[in-house]
Amino acid sequence: MGPVVKRAWLHARLEAKVGGADAVALSLVACRDNILEGLCAQLGVDEVTGNLLDGAGPQRLSVRYAGEAADGDALRREWFGLVTAEIFDPNSGLFVEDANRMLQPNPNSAAEAGADHLSYFALLGRITGMALYHKEMLNVSCSMAFLKAAFGYEIAFDDLELVDPDLHSSQKQLVSMSAEGLEALCLTFEVDGDETVVYERSSDRRRTAELKPGGADEAVTPDNIREYLQLYTRHKLLGAVGPQVAAFRSGLGVFLDEELLATLRSLCTIAEVQLLLCGQPNIDVDDWERSTVYNPPDYHHSNAVVWLWKAIREMSAEERAQLLLFTTGSTRPPATGFASLMGYRGAQQRFTVTRFDGAERLPTASACFNRLYLPEYGSEALLRAKLRLALSEAEGFAEAAVAH
Repeated sequence: MGPVVKRAWLHARLEAKVGGADAVALSLVACRDNILEGLCAQLGVDEVTGNLLDGAGPQRLSVRYAGEAADGDALRREWFGLVTAEIFDPNSGLFVEDANRMLQPNPNSAAEAGADHLSYFALLGRITGMALYHKEMLNVSCSMAFLKAAFGYEIAFDDLELVDPDLHSSQKQLVSMSAEGLEALCLTFEVDGDETVVYERSSDRRRTAELKPGGADEAVTPDNIREYLQLYTRHKLLGAVGPQVAAFRSGLGVFLDEELLATLRSLCTIAEVQLLLCGQPNIDVDDWERSTVYNPPDYHHSNAVVWLWKAIREMSAEERAQLLLFTTGSTRPPATGFASLMGYRGAQQRFTVTRFDGAERLPTASACFNRLYLPEYGSEALLRAKLRLALSEAEGFAEAAVAH
């Protein structure tokens, strides 16, 4: 089963939970100045405890911004980007970066983000479920350990290598040690309580923790060394963030209950789940151009289009992401490539370059339809200047993005 089929399968299962495309949507009103304001109440999360409130079921989501007339799917796509950027911002105190600059729940989130920190993790789980249902990409890079814990995959010893290669290498040597050698180390299934989260900023804890019930009395031997290393790794990477992971999973469970998660794990690797959730980490310009259609079709051969793709190929990664956001509402393409871009009302919609009258006007976009309106400029330099200006001035969606 390829990625396209797996995405279609997951969407069908989630669609059945929601009640079909005609089910009543959850209408969310967001505030641009404070994107998280009122979000707990609107998404059914207790803002103190993070517990889900009665009635917080799976629903389609529609988004509009307070004080703005714009409407359409691109607003929801933009909202996913804004709200996840706010929650995942390391300055918020909810997440920290590991050695590979991947994001993981902050063990000290209660102190650094506030006593209501678990409500944000529950919100994030709800938002993740909604994004998977709508086949929208979240522009984040979470650690593999967090994703595994969130979706119920087993933590493996080799996951430690991604975070701390030296520790992984030293622990791996235990596998080849003799029974006498292990006995001399006096290892049991109990570790120092400080041995959690290798990138933790600070800790003043001095306590022990059992890796399993009765672990303090079970010696590590050649027969159970692999179990020890697996449990040690789970404790090391996730032992200090259990409440945060649990809150996230409760929010996610609104869309993906344990039965569906079990089926998902049987069909998809964790890397495939990461792709479904976060999309491609890089923008493949060849795939983008190959998957684009033109209106009219012969515009494909115009100088403006030739110059456009040349300019895109010479952009930085950040500039390409900005252009993609401007034209589609998302900074990442789908996991299955540009041919699977989502458009109006959840339908697949190819990226389209449309000829636009007015050589002195800026390029414009209809993000709900993944459409770039491109005038036929008289020179490559003028096209680049106009495109750069359009991107620098783009913020939000000033027009209603609806079908006519």
